[in-house]
Amino acid sequence: MPIDPQTTVEALTVAHPHTRRQLGRLGVDIQGEGGLTLQEACARHGLALPEVLKELEAVTFEPPASRDWMSASRKELVTHIITHHHGYTRDELGRLDALLEQALGETGQAHAQLLQIRVHLRNLAEDLLAHLQMEERNLFPAICAGETDGSVPIALGTPQELLRTIQAEHQTVEELFLNLRLLTSDYGLPASASPSLRALYLGLRDLEDDLHVHLYLENHLLFPRVLPGAGQ
Repeated sequence: MPIDPQTTVEALTVAHPHTRRQLGRLGVDIQGEGGLTLQEACARHGLALPEVLKELEAVTFEPPASRDWMSASRKELVTHIITHHHGYTRDELGRLDALLEQALGETGQAHAQLLQIRVHLRNLAEDLLAHLQMEERNLFPAICAGETDGSVPIALGTPQELLRTIQAEHQTVEELFLNLRLLTSDYGLPASASPSLRALYLGLRDLEDDLHVHLYLENHLLFPRVLPGAGQ
C-alpha cells in the first residue's frame, strides 16, 4: 500500500508492526525518533526516501479479514496472545538454544561470535519467560476478570506502576533483539553457514518479527482498554 512520507515513524509502526524490522535495519531509532515523519527520518540518516518507501510498502499488509482484533473481547484477545504468541515464543526459545549449541559444536564456525549470541539469547529467554509468566498468572486473569464490570483487580501496584513496568520490560526485550541483530549483521548468513547456523539465524529473525506483532496486540489493542496512558 502507498505510504505518505509525512506519516510519523510511530504511526507507521503501530499500523504495520512488520515495518519495525526494516526501519531498525536502516538505523532508525523506533523509540527515540518515533515523532519524526518518514521524510525527516530519512533526511536525518541520509537515506533515499523513494527507496525507503518502496521497501516499507512491500511489507505493509492489512490484518486478515477472518479476524478483527480491534473488536475482539478481552478474553478472546488474551487467549489468542497466549496460545499463538506466548506458545510460539516458548517453543522457539528452546529450539533456538538447541540450534545454537549444535552450531557451537560444529567446526569452522565463528565461536567467539556465537558465544556472544548465546549470552544475549539466554538473557532474552530469561527476561521473556519471566514476563510471559507474570502476564499469564497475574495481569491477564485480572484483565479478563474485569470484562463485565470494567474494573481490573490488579494486585501488582497501581495501574500506572504496572504500565511502567510492562513498558520497561517490553523495551528491554526489544533492546536484546537489537543486540542480536547487531551481532548477526541483521541475520546476514555467512557464505559458509552450516544448516544449524542457518536455521538459528532464520529462527531469530522470525521470532523477532512475531514479537513485534505480539507487542502490538498488547500495547495498542489490549492494554489501552484497561490501563490509563497505554497506547500513547
